[in-house]
Amino acid sequence: MDANTEISRVAIVGTGLIGSSWAACFLAHGLDVVATDPAPGTEDKVRQYVEAAWAALTKFGLAPGASTSRLRFERDLKEAVAGADLVQENALEREPIKIKLFGEIDSILPPPAILVSSTSGIPMSRIQSECKHPERCVTGHPFNPPHLIPLVEVVGGAKTSAETIKRAMRFYTAMGKRPLHIRKEVVGHVANRLSAALYREIAYLIDQGVVSVADADAAVCMGPGLRWALWDRT
Repeated sequence: MDANTEISRVAIVGTGLIGSSWAACFLAHGLDVVATDPAPGTEDKVRQYVEAAWAALTKFGLAPGASTSRLRFERDLKEAVAGADLVQENALEREPIKIKLFGEIDSILPPPAILVSSTSGIPMSRIQSECKHPERCVTGHPFNPPHLIPLVEVVGGAKTSAETIKRAMRFYTAMGKRPLHIRKEVVGHVANRLSAALYREIAYLIDQGVVSVADADAAVCMGPGLRWALWDRT
């Protein structure tokens, strides 16, 4: 089944910067999006974010039927996720909150809907631990802002099914992303660990008096950084 026909309605749970950016991305690809967040003023903020992002998304090219009018906001979690084909969760990066939230969503929304977390470091094995259907739970970690940065790290938990991984990979590919299947849970996934390794080496070289802060910055920005930015991904 094609991902565009398999998944046509997405629920965004948590509408901070990541959640709002995800909403803009999904809308630009012609999906219906329902957003929810209990914090005051969040409906206005997510709508303002989407409107601000729309010019760039229009320049890149919108899918047929793409419209900001396809965004709906629901304060109630049950109303927001009802009928969704996929839920993209973006709550605070606190393990107890995500475990509780996934358990609630899992009890509301029946399979085969996919439950995805944007978590940057909490293992999916922990997040899915109170779900009755853990096989349909998976990590889909984006990079800020998701509507512009293509990389998404897809990570299954101990009870995530291979079919869920495949469906998530197909979905993100259809959204114009470059999904990366991380085959083993590690703290920080992969891309953040690579960034941290570079940062640690820079800090070490500065501490050892090998290079100044300004020159360390130049060593990255004026050398390999330029090559990385222009790397031919074909």
